[in-house]
Amino acid sequence: MQTSIEARRQAIVERLKKARDTNQKCLEDVTAEAGNVGSEWSIADLLRHSNGDVYRNLITRLLDEDKPKLPGFDRERSWQQLTNASLAKIDEALEMATTLSSELLAREGERGGKPYGVLDGLENWTTHFEEHLAQLRDEIRPREGLPGK
Repeated sequence: MQTSIEARRQAIVERLKKARDTNQKCLEDVTAEAGNVGSEWSIADLLRHSNGDVYRNLITRLLDEDKPKLPGFDRERSWQQLTNASLAKIDEALEMATTLSSELLAREGERGGKPYGVLDGLENWTTHFEEHLAQLRDEIRPREGLPGK
């Protein structure tokens, strides 16, 4: 006996409601600081991963196209996209740092009630890259048994 579409829908709705409630309970006492630390994955890493963009994109194609040929998960392709996107972000910051005129680099606004300029943003972005590179090089690679770089 096949389960009806409406019965499947209702089961999904109930599971999603339970997942939302459980998720909310698990997160309600977590501070931003605690959410961004972890020896393996931080809570923030888990949340970014579990947001399910892959499934939303598949569903969108199913709704927008007639009988689309959906791709399977290609680990190599996914890894290449991720690493290329990561390097592209550094390239984007590098391009800004090398091509913006002095006048544009001197532009300022206010952040948290204090002056904040384009150069501040570039410095902070660079520091952010450096901190996570150190994490990759000094924590994650050794933990995973990969050679030092």
